[in-house]
Parts: sequence; structure tokens; C-alpha cells
Amino acid sequence: MTSLGGRNRARYSGIEYPLVNRESAILQVLKAFESSFVFVEKGIPQTPRPHVCYAPQMYGSGKSAFGENFRRFLSINKERILRYVDTRKNFPGFAKGENVGERALDALLNETLYVVLSLLDVPKGTCFEDTLLEWISEKALSQFPNGADLLSQVLSCIGNPEKWFQKLLQVTKKRYLYLFIDEIGALEGDKFKMFQDLMVTQGASRVHNVYRAFFRVLSVVVSKPFVICIVAGRSDCIISREEDAMPSRITLNFLRLDPFSEATVKYFIQNTTYDDERILKVLFPSHPEGHDWFFKQVYDYTGGVPYYVVHVLNELGSICERWNSLCDLSEDEMKEEMEKIAPTTSLVVTLSRMTPESMIVFSSMLLASILEFRIPKRETLFGGLGTGSHSEYVLDIANHFGFYYVSCSRNEQDEASRTPVEDSDETYFKLVFPKIVLKHIQSRYWNIPPLRFVCSLFSSISRFDSPSSRGFKFEIIFTLILYVRWCFCSKLGELSIFRHSFVEHISIESTQTIGSLKVDPIPNYVPAFSSTVSRTHSANEATYNVTAWKPFFEKYLTKDGIFVPIRQNSNGPDVLIRVTDMKDNSFLAIQGESSSEQTPMETETTKKRVYLIGIALKCFQLSSSGVGRSMIKAEVAKFLHPVASQLELEQNNLRAIQLIVSDKYTEEVSRQFRNNQNWILNSGVYYEDNTNNIVYSSITSEIQPQNIRKEWLCIPPHCQVVVCSTTSLQTFLGRKASEELERVFADNPGWLEQLKPLYDLLSNSFVDLLRRIPREETERNSGRMERRSTRPSMDMDVMQVEDTREENVAASSSMSSSFDWNTFLLHQVGLDENRVHTYISKLPRLPVSVLKYITFQDLKQIGINDEDIVKILFRLPGVSTK
Repeated sequence: MTSLGGRNRARYSGIEYPLVNRESAILQVLKAFESSFVFVEKGIPQTPRPHVCYAPQMYGSGKSAFGENFRRFLSINKERILRYVDTRKNFPGFAKGENVGERALDALLNETLYVVLSLLDVPKGTCFEDTLLEWISEKALSQFPNGADLLSQVLSCIGNPEKWFQKLLQVTKKRYLYLFIDEIGALEGDKFKMFQDLMVTQGASRVHNVYRAFFRVLSVVVSKPFVICIVAGRSDCIISREEDAMPSRITLNFLRLDPFSEATVKYFIQNTTYDDERILKVLFPSHPEGHDWFFKQVYDYTGGVPYYVVHVLNELGSICERWNSLCDLSEDEMKEEMEKIAPTTSLVVTLSRMTPESMIVFSSMLLASILEFRIPKRETLFGGLGTGSHSEYVLDIANHFGFYYVSCSRNEQDEASRTPVEDSDETYFKLVFPKIVLKHIQSRYWNIPPLRFVCSLFSSISRFDSPSSRGFKFEIIFTLILYVRWCFCSKLGELSIFRHSFVEHISIESTQTIGSLKVDPIPNYVPAFSSTVSRTHSANEATYNVTAWKPFFEKYLTKDGIFVPIRQNSNGPDVLIRVTDMKDNSFLAIQGESSSEQTPMETETTKKRVYLIGIALKCFQLSSSGVGRSMIKAEVAKFLHPVASQLELEQNNLRAIQLIVSDKYTEEVSRQFRNNQNWILNSGVYYEDNTNNIVYSSITSEIQPQNIRKEWLCIPPHCQVVVCSTTSLQTFLGRKASEELERVFADNPGWLEQLKPLYDLLSNSFVDLLRRIPREETERNSGRMERRSTRPSMDMDVMQVEDTREENVAASSSMSSSFDWNTFLLHQVGLDENRVHTYISKLPRLPVSVLKYITFQDLKQIGINDEDIVKILFRLPGVSTK
């Protein structure tokens, strides 16, 4: 990475930093400029169709810095531009021949008018076309000593755009016009409502779109030879669609401006000063060269977004200057201080009035960012999953929620081969969401479990070994479902994966206080286990040896919850659970090979029993033939054996469970599933006999069974192995999601094929918020507790999460014995009279006190439309959505 050197630096508050080279963006602009013209032999363009570069990225991505310093970037990249033009043998405005590269470069640097406009500062007027031409003229000619005289000559031609442009180039003796228009989002402001030519509607729909009108006017300028044009600025409207430019002759070219890489962030920090002192010397007087972990911390926290990198450095420098308290902090201390830095609120998209549907989209895209889904440019349509009723471009939705995006190769193999992105056949993107902004989102929507899980995951894990691996993807999906379902269960048996295990009947205390963070089982991210002591990158990436269960248990597993090791090369479980039996269970059902027997257990009047569950996820490993006996034995050796030998289970009133979860088993394991139920293996010794069947023997038995070929598995006392059946797994995931996940884990899946299952999973989770009520014990025991896969659509115009629901629906409802459905449906839900009349005949007469027990299925069974059910449940008095 090279800087622009010398005076090519910028200042923000006390920070002075280098302008980082944007070679790739320069070449993109020149390619778009060339694409505007069809060349003939003499290099004269024929019927130009202008290609305008459009940069829609979020605030702080460097759009303005690039556009305003375009000439500087040209100058620093002279050699690269020469090679580029000479290779192509032509350039707009020059006949083919020798030295076309040198002549074109000279013209770009010395024969070009550079005009920078910000639509925030648009002059007043009634005709935008005339105002734009005058504005360009004034900006261009202000650079000349006799600018006033030249301006009067040019303005005399305003009525004829072609003559105006020729006059502008003639009086300035220039060949090209470079036009950078910033802050395009300002078009939606009141200033532009005064321009009559921007208020004209077009098309069959007759819907006004100020962006289309803007491009129609802009084409008057850029269709003249020779104009290099860049338009920048994000907006919540759909402005990067081709159809916005279609009323004009303009073709939009997406301009990639990636966030800084980790290496670039390091270079940037090394060349940044604070009050004329190197920032590294300010922060680390004893180590003025800095620390690699510090560069990484800044990169992780800011996502490499230029503005936030500058903002964080400025805040740290300012604290040092005021308090002299940050000098030479350790890695953990610096991370703690850095994460106190909040984003500048003016640059953060506040998710005010966030609807359930938009929460689902936002959470889905956060997961897509974590899992590094790669979006091909041809697949940027969101496929109807957008925040409105029409398909929307992924990158527009990304802007709406505050995402950035970075260009990448198709897969990790291409990146390993270091294939330049601009040289590849197709452009791919990965989503980036800065952690510094996520802090703002977390504080606002922390009480929504699915969103809380994704935010916690995103902010807790700073480094993955292989985030795109199938195993890691499924681990995240599984833990998400586990966490959300946990929030709504009363007993662990309601989760199919735990049926018939030790913990099936254990109550989950957290359901009674779901809004309380003190008992919320949100996953904690803990160091992973390793079979050997390995060197670590930093203190934040420590690993635990398999012989270190006791200190690990005492440090991390002192409270109930869900725990996830953060590294993917862990030799221990993929997910850990600690749960305490809160009831006085005097009997425990133990299922033997041939019968079930009740084994007495000691009473728990003085000490509650604690269960430690290690979950091994072996799902969607396409190259595998399925989980067999050898893999089960290996997982038990990694978890149950060391846990049993190190934690003194009986003395500490502990029980340990090894849960094996897979979507595919070998035939020798599959035949053990009776009635598609989980295979439960209790404490004892298991042998393989001469016919390859499993034979059980008590661990205290001194007599070995007959016809034994070899010992297969030994399960220590107070332990249990639960092999989850594929049927139980499908029930846990949901049948539809289980089928769709196969596409997620296919080779080179498409963007939408990966995102759709995540979207559906989150949709179901959010619907759970609206229909969670206590269920009868008989229903729990019958296995019907799994959440249905029915997903109602959510109308974002009415489902406003931040709106306060009225507890008192109507005066009449408080005075009468039955609920006033008519008033409620008309005035609170907002249904039309025809639907209200239809529904009233189906709805029962109920007192207000029992409304909280109404479920999604209750309303569906009497014929209420899905979308109306969600509206009704969300506004129904007494039904909690927290």
C-alpha cells in the first residue's frame, strides 16, 4: 500500500492522516469513461451513451475523499494508467497511434476542468437544468484569474446545452470536464422541490421519482464529449437500479470503494499523527512502533471503514491528551477502552421504527456478514425479501441498514491464489458491518432474542479460522435455534434433541423472566479446547488443553447458560450447556436395552443437581458417509472421559451428557433408533458381538457378556450419551428449514440459496415472540411443542415495534364482560370493514383476562388470514412480545 505522499494528507480534528491510494477505483472510472463511446479510426466518438460511475456506499467509506482528490489519485498512479491506456491503444478524444497513453495522461492532468459539487449546497432556482449549468460554470471558471469575464461568455449560451459545453471548453482551452456530484441523497430534501423539472412524473405508474428526474437532467451534461462523471452519496431510496437512469441515456456503473484491509489499516495508523506527533508514539510511548494486536483491534472494531478508523484514532488521542491514561495499555485494556468509543450519531443509520420484517432482514444480513456469504453482482436482487413489497437490490438494502461491502473473489481458493478482483470474470461482494455501529444497535434492540443472539455473536467473535466452512455455518444456525427456542421453552424436553435424556424434564427458569439479562441464556463465547498446547496469536485467542476441564469449569461454567468455543479447530464440543435442575427430583428414568427402570436418586434439599452437556455437531458434511460408531467413540473420548475424570461428578453433584447431532448416520447406528427416537446410552460398557450388534453390560458387572468380539464404548458413572435421530433434528430445525439448509451447504451455493433459509429461520423466531404462551402439559408430552413452520408475512407499515401498544382497547371493553372485537379490529388493528364483518362471526366472545392465551394456531384454525393474525397478536392486550 502506497500513500499519496508529500502534501497529500487530510486533517480531522486533531488527527492528520494520509490519503490512501485508490488505484482500483481510478481504473474503474476510466473504464466507464471509455465505455461511453464507440470509436472510429480517428478516435472520434459516435453516438455517445454516457456511463456515469455511481458510489452508493454508506457514510464514511471514502466517497468524498476519492471524488475530491481524483486528480491526485491520477498523478500518483501515472505508471499504472500509462500501461492501461497503452494496452488498449485508444482513449476518448485521441486517434489511435503511438504514445496515446502519454497524451491521454497529460490531458487528464493538464487539460481537464475539475468541478466538485455537493447537492447540499445547491443554489436556489426553479429550473434545475439551468441551475446546474450555471453552477458548473461558476465552479469551473473560479479557478481562472479572468473568471468573471469568461463566465459571462459561457452563461450567454445557457439556453443551448451543446453550445454551452463547447464554449466552456473553448474559453478554458481544456479537453475534458471532470464532474463529481456528491450527496445525491439531498435530492429528497425540500430545496429540490422548488425545481419544476425535477417534479415531473414519468412512466405508466405515474409515481414521482426525483432520482430519475435528476438523471434525465444530468444526461444533458454528460452526453457531451468529453465528460468524466462520478455521482456519490447514499440514500434510503432505490437509486442504483438501472431503471432510475433509464429515462435518460445514462448507464450507471457501480463504483467499488472497499473498506480498508487489515494491512491498509496498519499502514494508515503508522502514518497518522495527532497534534503533529505520531499517533503510535502518543498511545505507546514505550513502543512507538505499535503492536500488531492494536492494528488488528482497530480493524476489527471499525470494519476497516475509513471514517471510523479516523474517528477511533482521534478519540484515543484525545483521551491521551486529556488524561494521559491510555499510554502503553495492554491488549485487553486497550480493547476495553476502544469498545467504549461510540460512533458519531450523525453518521449512524438509526433503526428507529424498526419493523419485525426489517429486523428479520437486518439479522439475516448480519448472519450473512458473519458467515462471509459472497454476493455475485448478477445476484444483487434480494429476491422479494426486501423491506418493502418489491424486490430490492441487496446493496441498497445494505445501505439502508448501515452495511458496507467489500469486493472479493468467488471463494477462498480464488483469494488464496491472489487473483486480482478487477481481473476476474465476475464481481463478488461480502457485507461488512462495523462493530462500533453494532453497539448502537444492540442498546436499542437488546430485548429481541433473535436479534440479541446475532448481535452478541457478531460482537463477541473477532476471528474465525474458516467462517465459510459448512461446519461453522451449521454451528451458528444450530446455536441460534437452540437459543431462541430455549427462550420460549418451559422444559428442555420441548426441544426434540433432548427427549428421553437426563435433562428432558428439567424446567428452564429463564422463561419466567425473558426480559431480564441476569438469567438470559444468551451464548457466551469461551476459549476452545486443544489436544495439544498450541501457540496463540494473542491473549484473546487462548486455547484450553483437554486436561484442563476443572479450571475451565470453575472459570467459565459457574452459571447456567449456553457456551460456544470461538475457534474452529477446537478439540472439544462445538457447543456447551450448563443447566441446573431446579426441582426436587427423587427419581430418574433410566432406559436400558430391554426395559425402563426407575433408579432412585438422592434428594436435593441442600444442593441442586447440575448437568453439563457437550454437543458435537456433525451435520451437512457432504463428503462424509455419516456418523458411525467410531466417531461416537471419538467424541466421548474428547468430552465425557476427561470431564468424568477431572470434575469429580458424584462429589460435586454433576451429571455429564454427550449429545451427538447429525443429519446422516451409518447403517449400524441408524438401526439403533427405535421409532425414530434418540438413541440413549447410559453409564455402562457397550460391546460389539460377533454379529456386529451392540451388547450392554453394567459398569459394575464382573461378568462379561457372551459372544463378544470387542469392547466398543465405556460410559463413566453419572454420564449419558444421546445420539440425536435425524427425525428429532428435523423437528428441532423445522421441516422446511431442514430441507433448505441442504442448499446452504451445497458446493458454491448462490447468495439467495444461502440467505433464504436463514431468513425463514429468523422469521419463525420472530413469530414465536408473538405467539408464546403457556401450553398444557399433555401437549408438551405429546411432542407437539416444536414451533410450527408457518410463517406469516409482516406488514412493515403497521407492525411498528417501537410503537407503544395500548393496553385499553376501547372504553366498552372495560365496561362489558366480553372483549369488543369490532372496535379492536377496526381502530387498533386497522382492518377494513368487510374483513372485520367476516372475522366477527368467527371470533368467540371472551373476557379480556383470557386474551393472553390466544395462539397463532387458534386464530388460524378459525380462518383468520396469516398476515392479519400477526397484526392481531401484536396489538392484543395482555399478549407479551418481549
